[in-house]
Amino acid sequence: MTKAARRSGKGKASASRSASSSGSSTPSSQAGPLPPFSKAPATLRSFLEPLSPQEVYLIHIDTSPPDLKKQTFIIPAMINAVIVAIFALRIYMVRNTYPAMLAAVIGLTSSAGVDTSRLSSAETASLILRRTFSLMIDYFLITVFLSWPIRFIRGPVQWRRKIGFQGREIIVRRSQRILSQTLERNRWIRDNDEARDKIVAAVTPDRIRKTGYLLVDADWDLDYDAMIKAHEMVDPAAKDKDDRDRVPLSEFRTAVLVNTDADGWLIWRVEDEDTAEARTRSAQSDQILAFKDKLTAMGKEDLFFRWVELIQYESTQPGGFTPERQRSAMLQAKELFEKENVDFARFWQEVGGMEGFADQLD
Repeated sequence: MTKAARRSGKGKASASRSASSSGSSTPSSQAGPLPPFSKAPATLRSFLEPLSPQEVYLIHIDTSPPDLKKQTFIIPAMINAVIVAIFALRIYMVRNTYPAMLAAVIGLTSSAGVDTSRLSSAETASLILRRTFSLMIDYFLITVFLSWPIRFIRGPVQWRRKIGFQGREIIVRRSQRILSQTLERNRWIRDNDEARDKIVAAVTPDRIRKTGYLLVDADWDLDYDAMIKAHEMVDPAAKDKDDRDRVPLSEFRTAVLVNTDADGWLIWRVEDEDTAEARTRSAQSDQILAFKDKLTAMGKEDLFFRWVELIQYESTQPGGFTPERQRSAMLQAKELFEKENVDFARFWQEVGGMEGFADQLD
């Protein structure tokens, strides 16, 4: 899958440079989403509307056994219950301390008030250290641990309360800020191979074999609101939902979602890559890359760009890439090659022929 993403991105990027550098009036290769991405279907519109256009989203269906999902929920639930108990104990221990300290600060008489003139230097230092240490402990507990049970209640607890533990659950992951900040909006899907590889690695079959809660890492977090929304869209028990508005569960099969200014929300159906049609497209993409690499090695890279532009122009004319237009494109391509002193017939024989190229470039 990573290889396929890189092939598609590079092929389209090359075509884009061709159209921009030639200055001709032929159609731009970027008229539409960059493969393997396509425009997200209208059926997912209500799911996509609340999502942040600045983030990348990964969706798939978790088929882990419900018992495993319960286990992965119970363990963090117990940890957060312990944290809540520690906070409750600490609040009980200092229930009188902080009100007294606040009263002393504003000048009221309280048990925390101290006449330092009656204390030795050692006693004063000891008092300051004890109170400072107490404040530091509470500050540490609040800043580090208080958010844990809050996030757990607003996230996993709310999620499980809404959908329970099902055999097939929709998992939605959102890119963490540390990853999102490295992605240049509108460009990374075309130019950033490293980012594409990292994203594809997160949706490999081995990776998504884990249950959803175990997929949280430095780059990805679960979007609980989105998961709840997705289940509402497919839930047949939702009485307030018209049958026509329900979405098949298969619409949430393994995919990558990204937003661009030009095309809005785009989707890459990663799961669909493992089909005969996808494998054919992959082989054709390999052929295009081999074609480009061979011309580059010959010092004729510009010839590749001009050929791409020619095929795109002919294939996007009304009526499609008809046999007549294919013959016309072949004659024009032969002329281009001969002007560059390249043996046209021999070259095409070496790269495997021209079949299927137009489908990859239009």
